[in-house]
Amino acid sequence: MPRSLRALAAALLAALAVLLGTPAQALDPAVPEPVPGPVVLIGVTGLRWDDVGSLTTPALWGLSREGSVGAVATRSVRARNCPADGWLAVSAGNRAADLLADDNKCRLLRDPGESGEVPGWDDYLAAARSESYGARPGMLGDLLARTGTTVTGIGPGAAVALAGSDGVPVGEHLRVPSEQRGLAQAVRAAAESSELLVVDAGVIRDPGHATVPRLPSTTPTNVPDPDDAPPGLGGADDDLPGSAAIVEPTRAQQAVNVDARIDAVLEGLARRDATVLVVSLADSGRSALQVAVATGPRPLGPQFAESLLTSGSTRQPGVVQVTDVTPTLLSLLLLEDEAPALPGAQIVPVPGPATGGARVALLRDVQREASAIGLVFGSFSARLVLAQAALFVAAAIILVARGRADRAPLRPALRVLKISALALASAPVASFLTGLVPWWRADRQVAAFWAVLLAWIAVITGAAIAGPWRRHVLGPAGVVAGVTVLTLALDAVTGSTLVIDSPMGAHRILAARFYGMSNQAFALITAGGVLLAVVVADTLLRAGRRRLAVASVVAIGVALVVVDGAPAWGADFGGPPAIILAFAMLAVAVSGRRVSWRLVLVVGAVGVAVVLGFALLDWMRPAADRTHLGRFLDTVLDGGLWDVVWRKLSVNLRVLTSWRYLVLAIGGVALTWLVLAGPRAHRGGLLGAGSPLAGLQREVPLLRPAVAATGAALAVGFLMNDSGIVVPATGIALAVPCLVAASAQWRLGARADDAGGGAPDADGPPEGGPGTDVSDRGAAPSTSSSA
Repeated sequence: MPRSLRALAAALLAALAVLLGTPAQALDPAVPEPVPGPVVLIGVTGLRWDDVGSLTTPALWGLSREGSVGAVATRSVRARNCPADGWLAVSAGNRAADLLADDNKCRLLRDPGESGEVPGWDDYLAAARSESYGARPGMLGDLLARTGTTVTGIGPGAAVALAGSDGVPVGEHLRVPSEQRGLAQAVRAAAESSELLVVDAGVIRDPGHATVPRLPSTTPTNVPDPDDAPPGLGGADDDLPGSAAIVEPTRAQQAVNVDARIDAVLEGLARRDATVLVVSLADSGRSALQVAVATGPRPLGPQFAESLLTSGSTRQPGVVQVTDVTPTLLSLLLLEDEAPALPGAQIVPVPGPATGGARVALLRDVQREASAIGLVFGSFSARLVLAQAALFVAAAIILVARGRADRAPLRPALRVLKISALALASAPVASFLTGLVPWWRADRQVAAFWAVLLAWIAVITGAAIAGPWRRHVLGPAGVVAGVTVLTLALDAVTGSTLVIDSPMGAHRILAARFYGMSNQAFALITAGGVLLAVVVADTLLRAGRRRLAVASVVAIGVALVVVDGAPAWGADFGGPPAIILAFAMLAVAVSGRRVSWRLVLVVGAVGVAVVLGFALLDWMRPAADRTHLGRFLDTVLDGGLWDVVWRKLSVNLRVLTSWRYLVLAIGGVALTWLVLAGPRAHRGGLLGAGSPLAGLQREVPLLRPAVAATGAALAVGFLMNDSGIVVPATGIALAVPCLVAASAQWRLGARADDAGGGAPDADGPPEGGPGTDVSDRGAAPSTSSSA
């Protein structure tokens, strides 16, 4: 095994040993005790924090001042979900959804009829079988029945949540009384004998998104009884479909009705020390973060009171997921050990602002930011791709143009190309840094975002071309890469605040990832890390410090692997193997050896061992503290590996044909080949023996190994992550503009030959050219290194 690879493996194993040796969070030695009162889930749908007011919704307003509050990401199987989807998520403890109707309307939920089965249950089962989440509707009901837990459900949503796998609700089921006093009496009676009480407090729907009656899709002969027929499916003429849509109530009116039911439930629980969860389980038609409030005692730890909510699945103060509801109910009932592996985690209180008003204001700000990113994400992505495509075309023309690089028109064109490439290479990290400025609070959010983004691009580009590093071919590009790596690494170890709700990061509303290293951030930190390592190693090689150059590559690689893969920081499953492969290839090249297939296989095995070590480290922690690494291992042990693999593969294939990412991937690869392969062409080849870029690789011998290492890492990331082609396209968005900037820097510094049309001397580095400050022609030339 090459010495450089042994050094990399030893460093990774040492880092992993330190992490594994770090004691996991100690389990509380206290024995959990059942909560004194019943556990109560008040489920609603479509309720946002901007619906809550002191006059319009006094019950919710009071709860928000006394309890723990949070914002709920309700994303389920599809981007927009229905009331049935939210209640099914409680039933399955996983992402689940109703069958998609032809009219894209949501099903009107109804109470069970004489058969006792939840209407539409066969549709719910069919939908779960068609998805790859492994959801099992009825899981919660079966578990409650198996453990003998006394349960009462009130309302059609509660029937869905508490149904067993046969579709029949466990325990006692009641219809929602028409009067508030009747609901309070029903809750009071149920609280006397039930350990768990689930109440459907109603729905809020946006105009044009009202729920509609629907016959079961999979059992069309199962027509409901006339007495149970919903409007439009039998009954009086005034129940015709669509009649209610003519006079749809406003959001405010719907919120008042929901609040009245919540107030009735709280009245029925008066003088009882109950633990109450009020959760909006689905959106209202427009995707947005929803309301969550919790009050009362917990089996262990502080009670839900005057704080924020979080969970192990989000690790974001004030933010939880709808899939966290079921694990929370089970933990409050001391039944978590009876449940299978679930993707969610227990909802717990965490410190927040001192006053209730400040906590709600914080959540409204989070909700505003989460909604605002949707206004700029698409335009940012499209414009970045178009700008990169224009850069690729311009670079393909200007970089290989024959002519004197010290005269017009080529010299101004090269200068513009260099600055433009650096600006575009800065755009990805600038999109993350926009989170430092609260642009979403502006009246004109889109304009504010672009102003902040362009300001950050200008700052980074200015820094790249203004310092002493401008004297070196890779200097300006190395600055952009260094800023990218430093920003994303610091963000990962400080809580991932910049990755969340950034254009190239993770969006709360999409509920894909709430912490750690997103797939796009991984691609950027890998591509930037390789370039940064090349700059450092190239400098040391020029000074004759080969061993130190190898050590620097190993050190940077180990640091990125730990930041990207450690459960407490990046928590990335597919990233560490790719990073290990890239830096192992680069370290071998710096050491002067050749990369072989045997080396690639050995490094691949080391990468798999490291990522499994991270997952095992996380799995050994308490269930409430695990990240998705530990939960993934738990899912594998529970037999759900194929569901996860199939879901990731499906997503990978779905985004494979996205034009935005195809343009970046194909264009970037083509331009890279032109820069690297064109100068190698001999007589009759693409560019001929006199290519203007022929001396670039002699000036930077590590350029080709760097491109190979980056390409290998992005290829592995493409295969191992569910973002698919997004990973290489994002890495190319940084790596290729940096390559263009370095090539333009080379040509600006190269000596012009009368006969060669601006090509460097074929026998060695040009005098006073590569490595010199293009603005200072008298600087001493750099020396070529060997590797």
